[in-house]
Amino acid sequence: MTGRGLRRVGRGATVLLLAAAALGVLQGAGADEAAPPRVLLLEIRAPITTGTAEYVEAGLARAKREGFTAVAIALDTPGGHLEATREIVQRMLASDVPTVVWVGPGGARAGSAGVFLTLAADVAAMHPTSAIGAAHPVLGGGEDVEKQAGKDMARKIENDTAAFARTVAEARGRNGAWAEKAVRESVSATAAEALQLRVVDAVVPDMSAALAFADGRTWTRSGTAHVIRAAGARIDQGEMTVRQRTLAFLSDPNVIAVLMMLGTLGVALEFYHPGGIVPGALGAFFLLLAFLSMKVIPVNVGALVLILTGVALLVLEGYVTTHGIAGVAGAALLGIGTLFFIDRSSPEYRFDPALLSLSPWVVWPTPLALAAILGFVGWKVARTRREKLRVGAPGMIGEVGQATTGIGPEVGEAFVHGEIWAARSPRAIPAGSAVRVREIHGLVLHVEAAPDRGDILP
Repeated sequence: MTGRGLRRVGRGATVLLLAAAALGVLQGAGADEAAPPRVLLLEIRAPITTGTAEYVEAGLARAKREGFTAVAIALDTPGGHLEATREIVQRMLASDVPTVVWVGPGGARAGSAGVFLTLAADVAAMHPTSAIGAAHPVLGGGEDVEKQAGKDMARKIENDTAAFARTVAEARGRNGAWAEKAVRESVSATAAEALQLRVVDAVVPDMSAALAFADGRTWTRSGTAHVIRAAGARIDQGEMTVRQRTLAFLSDPNVIAVLMMLGTLGVALEFYHPGGIVPGALGAFFLLLAFLSMKVIPVNVGALVLILTGVALLVLEGYVTTHGIAGVAGAALLGIGTLFFIDRSSPEYRFDPALLSLSPWVVWPTPLALAAILGFVGWKVARTRREKLRVGAPGMIGEVGQATTGIGPEVGEAFVHGEIWAARSPRAIPAGSAVRVREIHGLVLHVEAAPDRGDILP
């Protein structure tokens, strides 16, 4: 074959390879388009806390990393921590994956902080029997901010929160005026009313219907419009990590109170019995968990001081004879401190007041049980301290033995406590007489004559 023929064959082979490559790319693109969309489902069915913020942030990051077409959030919350809510909203507004929030199931609510999450969604839907609203800044116990923090602080918090709500609503093309009223006037709306007011985009019975509604709708990031693909999507459940579950678990004020009690009990037992190690280590661990959880739930510092003071008084009862006064006072302080353990004056929280109350089974039995345990340990310690020592040189004082040789100002010998000791006495004591130890100087017993108890030699 000539050189020209070889060149023609090479060009032909190159054309065939390019055509095959182009065909493969087209087939790959067609396969991608034909692949069903994938949606990551996150569930928020509790107060919004630091753990919730980490959960949503991790879910959005995973959705971007693994190529999910959307993130769906099933929402049912009474409210939560304002800073955690801000973190979630910021992540949703900046997310490279569209978000679909559905307030459900039946009877669910997007209360207080939940309003902001619903407004921040690219597509917001509600169950027909759900509700949304009441985002006015109130304290943890439902008290008005102005009464607790003053008029200026109340106005500052209200204006800041109202601006936040309006900004988020308008960023998603929703009713900013209603969002502001939800903050300033605590207005709420049913699902039908929210749809009519342009607070949400649809009223649907379940998440599948919400995703079907979202399919084909546009969402915009950085000025670029995209289309949501969610109809018939394969839904993957986004599970909480151990850390996130722990933070959610620690958001229960009853758990915090019990951890505080167990921690102080462990530390107190270590004081009663130094060197035990295990009680002190466990106590420190429980206290560490309690202090960690205090970043999740508002804790009254004054009540915490009362609890610690109560424990200190119970420990003191074991070292100083107060005839029960310190013990009773310590138990009383434990009960009062537990009763006021939750800080209801923190404007950073938007919880339903019922969620920030301690169970009666924690408020009274726990401190009483702790007081009983520490009181019993303190009584045992005090009783032990009053008893005569039975080991070492001090334990020899008062012991009765028998003179094995004559004892006088000159050193003799006596059998005491199973051993033969050098002994001395200001008065002469004949051999075989009973002696009682009065003092010990070095290795010499100072003894005196004692009532005869017979032959006590081995």
